[in-house]
Amino acid sequence: MSAVAAVAIMLGLCGCSGAKVPPERNLDQSWEEVKASTQAMEREVAALVPDKDVVRVDQNEKGGLFSCDEARHRWTGITTVTLVPGVEIESLLKTLEDQIADALHHRGEFTVSHRRDIFGDYALTAQSKTTGEAVLLGQGDEGTIVIDSWSVCFTLPEGTYPGGDF
Repeated sequence: MSAVAAVAIMLGLCGCSGAKVPPERNLDQSWEEVKASTQAMEREVAALVPDKDVVRVDQNEKGGLFSCDEARHRWTGITTVTLVPGVEIESLLKTLEDQIADALHHRGEFTVSHRRDIFGDYALTAQSKTTGEAVLLGQGDEGTIVIDSWSVCFTLPEGTYPGGDF
């Protein structure tokens, strides 16, 4: 699955879920602080993959912003975990499913769910009931797991254009 397809899936999950976006909690945080926190969450999830199964972890330096509502945005990013050849991704994701909520507990209460993505592959979503932060894990290109993330909703400084890379 390409990164574009992964982001499209992510947008579908957060944009079409019908869930209300939690109230603003980070009015005093900059987009840079929200980005750093969300990237840390990606690394926490990537660290759950056993070292013996990992060739490398690549975190995209830049991400993008998506609207929460008329005034707020969320930062989104991607980390890719390249696996040792032969690691069965669905099995690995099923193992991680039981670990993610515990690993992210310090950020709030996360609900973890699974489903089949548009390619028929097993995928996980972990979303905070309290902050709206979330991660989506699924198979990327062959032999990889892609971790898509999205942050809490926050307000950009007045006059900041939300397009482009962040």
